[in-house]
Amino acid sequence: MASPERNYVSSGEPGWSALRWMTEEQLMKRSISRAAMAAVLAMGTVGMVSVATPAVAAKKKSAGEFSKEFVGAYQPLAKQVETDAAGAKAAVPALAATIASADEKLTGGQLIYNIGAKTQDIAMQYQGIKLMLDSGQLPAESQGKVYLAAGQLGYNMKDYAAAGTYLEQAATLMPNDPAVSDTLAEVYVQNQNFAKALATIDKGIAQRKAAGEAASDVSAFRGLAIAANNGLNDEAAKWAVRVIESNPRAEYRTEAYKVLSALSSYSKEEELDLLRLMYRADALSDRRQYMAYLAAADARRRPAEVVALVEKGNAAGMFSGSALAADELKLAKSRYDQVLKELNADAKGTSDGAAASAIGDVYLGYGKGAEAEAMYRKAISAGVADKDRALTGLGIALADQGKFDEAKSTFEQVQGTTRSSLARLWIAYVNDQAA
Repeated sequence: MASPERNYVSSGEPGWSALRWMTEEQLMKRSISRAAMAAVLAMGTVGMVSVATPAVAAKKKSAGEFSKEFVGAYQPLAKQVETDAAGAKAAVPALAATIASADEKLTGGQLIYNIGAKTQDIAMQYQGIKLMLDSGQLPAESQGKVYLAAGQLGYNMKDYAAAGTYLEQAATLMPNDPAVSDTLAEVYVQNQNFAKALATIDKGIAQRKAAGEAASDVSAFRGLAIAANNGLNDEAAKWAVRVIESNPRAEYRTEAYKVLSALSSYSKEEELDLLRLMYRADALSDRRQYMAYLAAADARRRPAEVVALVEKGNAAGMFSGSALAADELKLAKSRYDQVLKELNADAKGTSDGAAASAIGDVYLGYGKGAEAEAMYRKAISAGVADKDRALTGLGIALADQGKFDEAKSTFEQVQGTTRSSLARLWIAYVNDQAA
């Protein structure tokens, strides 16, 4: 292994990070913003509580809880809304002017809410639901849902301070309802409290998981968008991993990989294994990623990997006009057979863990999963210093052979903050391949 021509171990040259454009983060933000439109929280309504009408209540309650003026305005309006919602809407101000007591707030508020719902008037729905809450008369079993509805309506009305108050009440009453967490997170975003928004989305995901629901790519992507669009780069990288783990739709997966390739704190070797994953998952989506992989692969050390990459990139139009790609392809082809011959010879004689791991690394590019597996196992048995890197390579070799269960169990053994997050991405990949 002394010859420079056969130095499979990293020589420390600049990795693909050096190729990043200065404006890539800004471009990423615009891209995320467009994709995030699909993840906008859907605000809905909930069924309102059943309350007594004035005519019935008058028989059950003492006089004065419903004034004569209120009853006179309420009763015809309650009938009119069934046949003429638009006409009933016009009469709401007259009804509202008669509301004073707690019972009038509850009963009148429900009617105003219903008229607003029938006429799709969010402001009127919000007016009605606030009256109901102000009454202090809501049955205990209904309070959580009404606070949630008030928070949703307040959000839509851009009354974020009040919406937050209502939703925090709903969270107290319905601590395991993910709809509360989803809406409250959006309120925190509007109030620029991004850390709290992400924690709240995380809580909603945990609630769904506890209820036996599959991970939501919408929730995970919303977390990614919040972090990426607001300069929380470390959080963005973490949420990108969660997006990929959520079996996401194609556009979400593409954006998540863009964030990882732009904002992650991976080392050079870790970035190479990320790019290998993106290649296998058909997630390389732009010229910058292809150029990054080209630089990381190195035609001198991994010619087979470079040949496959450039040919795929050429077919996709990603290397159009690139003299560098053409030169690297020419160099890689000239070394293709010789490097493989040297690999096979060195594989038989080496007992050094680092050398075995490096040989396995190059075998991956030749599509020789079995040979790579053998070398990585030899490296691990020999006590290779960077065991996590060797385990990652072994997992890739197993996945390339379709040994998905073994690959998953191997990736699960990977330690370290960044390597383990990379292993989680590979686990998501093998789970998808095994499905």
